[in-house]
Amino acid sequence: MATLIRKLEAEHIQGLVLDLRQNGGGSLEEAITLTGLFIHDGPVVQTREPDGRMNVDSDTDSAELYDGPLIVLTSRFSASASEILAGALQDYGRALIVGDESTFGKGTVQTVIPLAKLMDRNGMAHSFDPGALKVTIQKFYRPSGASTQLKGVKADIALPSLSDVADVGESKLQDPLPWDLVPPADFVREDHVTSFLKELRARSAARVAGEKDLTYLHEDIAQFKKNLATKTGSLNEVERRLENQADQNRVELRKKELLALGERQPATYDITLEDAVKPGLPAPIATTDNLPIDKSASAADKKTLAAETSPTLGDPDLRESEHILADYVNLLHQPSAVVLAAP
Repeated sequence: MATLIRKLEAEHIQGLVLDLRQNGGGSLEEAITLTGLFIHDGPVVQTREPDGRMNVDSDTDSAELYDGPLIVLTSRFSASASEILAGALQDYGRALIVGDESTFGKGTVQTVIPLAKLMDRNGMAHSFDPGALKVTIQKFYRPSGASTQLKGVKADIALPSLSDVADVGESKLQDPLPWDLVPPADFVREDHVTSFLKELRARSAARVAGEKDLTYLHEDIAQFKKNLATKTGSLNEVERRLENQADQNRVELRKKELLALGERQPATYDITLEDAVKPGLPAPIATTDNLPIDKSASAADKKTLAAETSPTLGDPDLRESEHILADYVNLLHQPSAVVLAAP
């Protein structure tokens, strides 16, 4: 990440989008280190032990690799370590969180305890592997003291999403641990975003209301809610085939309408770690139906990509986050108008 960010800064980017959608988390240490690229130093996450003890994990490197405009793009499927990163950057006022209304809400740590060793230590005989227990041993809290459990990280600017009306998230699971607060850690809020938030929300809402593909998304959300409420479906083959054909016809009609708009997509560059050490930018990647394609991919892979990717929506969340970033950059540097996003 540090190598790529240095490369982007060498190309004079004026804003950055960090895309954490569908990112289920991973290494806590990596989340802390990554957060440290965007803040001077300070606590990133607080952890409560079973006995109530609180531990604070901090970024101790005072260097801030990137201090420019930053958007973190999240979804309902951003979880665990991703939420720690997003929550810390939001607490510091360092980044604008954009995407689904909130992230997953996975604010706990589990461990697996093999029962065989436990039984052996306590003199309990067993003639077969008794299995293991998975137990919760820790709970995460943001620098502000708010838990990431259950509520997740709420977006500063929420975009319309099917995931927000689906049964997704920690709150949809059986018997989740509750959300709570602990005392805040000692940190200095930088607050790069608050003064611009009202204007950015207003501009985004106006765009979303007029975007054709997001209008389609609102229609899909309404239909999805209707389907959830109905909870029934025909078992008649003829009726189901007619329904499927109607859905396909609607998709094709939407695709034609969007293509007729002729919206020009910005050039997109795929920068690898290998490219990052070379001067300049690689050739822009080709696109089809407003979607990037890999020239080296086989014909079968390209066909699969076309089948699996929505021909109507493309990636409206990423596009809108780029618009928000452009607004953010412009507000920071008025009266100059500079538009550059790095997905």
